[in-house]
Amino acid sequence: MGSNQRHTFFVFALVSLSALLAVFGVSAQKKSEPAASQKETQKPAQQPKSQPAQQSEDDPIAITERVIVEKPAASQAAPSSDEFGNFRPPVINHKGEIAFISWFSSPKSPEGFGQSFFVRGADGSWRITRQGEKAANLPKGIYGFSSLYSLNDNGDLTFTASFEDESSKEAPDSNDPLAAPSQRRLNKSIYVKSSSGLTSLLKLGEEVPAMPSHFSGFSNVSTNSQGVTAFIGMYSDPDGKGLFLIEGGKLRLICRSGQPIGNGEEGTFSEHYYPTQINKRGEVAFLARIGDKSGIFISRPKGVELLTITGKPSPIKGSNFIGFGNRTPALSDSGEVAFVGFYGGDNHGRALFTKGDGPIKIVAKSGDQVGDTNNAFTDFEFPAINSRGDVVFLGKFGGRNQGLFIKTAKGIEKIAAVDQGVPGGPPEATFNAFTPPSLNDRGEVVFWAQIRNPKSGASLAIFIRDVNGNLKTLVKRGDKMPK
Repeated sequence: MGSNQRHTFFVFALVSLSALLAVFGVSAQKKSEPAASQKETQKPAQQPKSQPAQQSEDDPIAITERVIVEKPAASQAAPSSDEFGNFRPPVINHKGEIAFISWFSSPKSPEGFGQSFFVRGADGSWRITRQGEKAANLPKGIYGFSSLYSLNDNGDLTFTASFEDESSKEAPDSNDPLAAPSQRRLNKSIYVKSSSGLTSLLKLGEEVPAMPSHFSGFSNVSTNSQGVTAFIGMYSDPDGKGLFLIEGGKLRLICRSGQPIGNGEEGTFSEHYYPTQINKRGEVAFLARIGDKSGIFISRPKGVELLTITGKPSPIKGSNFIGFGNRTPALSDSGEVAFVGFYGGDNHGRALFTKGDGPIKIVAKSGDQVGDTNNAFTDFEFPAINSRGDVVFLGKFGGRNQGLFIKTAKGIEKIAAVDQGVPGGPPEATFNAFTPPSLNDRGEVVFWAQIRNPKSGASLAIFIRDVNGNLKTLVKRGDKMPK
């Protein structure tokens, strides 16, 4: 499983309205992706005509700030039904397999579009999970995939999706000639797609362990190579939110809102969780809010451990942590955590830190020089860390400037930055915005970026930085999709 995401998170305002015009040639409003309620009547999940809106601070999903994008040229045609359209941020496992969601035109669909999961093997082969596919233990097909998902080293894809719930379909009143026709009700489930097929692990409405509540939403799902699944579960009657594991078919609560945080500290967990994917050791790191404070925690098999909390000393001399920005940390398979922290003091600022077996270490802080430029870092987002200690992150500097960087034993290197030329593209094509990167133990990095081109308009593509540091385009909008 790749140590990434965020799935902080994506998940994030990935692209603004103009970029989506480039994808489908239509105008639309942004919409968020709230957790579904079992009682909620919905229309069939539709291909968004825009990217997801910025999540509120209540949502356990990483976010990005809105970025300035270029308006597409009027002559730019929408992709055809056999071409890639828009994308969700990709994830990569330690074997080099890459998974992503793509939308595409589908004239036969009532909505006019479709979406599928695409998994590209390290050998260049493809595996596809399409809408309509049925789980072995559910009668109805899937659609409306979640924006956050995981791919472990077994090639297992974990995600949430909707399905039609026959048990909750409402029939119209036969005695009322004006009664509305029957509407199908949707449910959601956590799914795992493995070599043996598609399986539903847990559905909305099922009972929360050791509580009288029932699940009303899921987010941030992931499964490690040992088959243990982690997720944030929302529940109702009474309401709350918590971190859960599914292991060996058994559901287990790790921590929940209202529970004391322990570790010698006062306070209780709120309903604000920002978790990493589960690693091969069965650990999940997460940022949680505790009243007016927040802290970085890690769930280990022996219990939940506090790494640091608001008010504790930072490794920057004369400063304490004053917050963590509601930003999802990162976790490697070796158990090392990377996180963004805000610190006070005379030289207050923001920094990217790591915490392994020893003390907290600094990766980079605001004011540090950006390579051989005259710019200095001002902020950090979307860290990813691997087992050898490499850290990938989005760094901000010089106004709207931002870029993806990797810290290795050699130091901090730039991967790509705004206004930098796109590999393999025309001279006028440059990077304009980035989504959360994904990093594996081989040092490979994948990410989705928006491209600015004053001649042909905005576009989108997925890129990979290989083990030798070479940046290449993996797939782009308009490429032919594999069959």
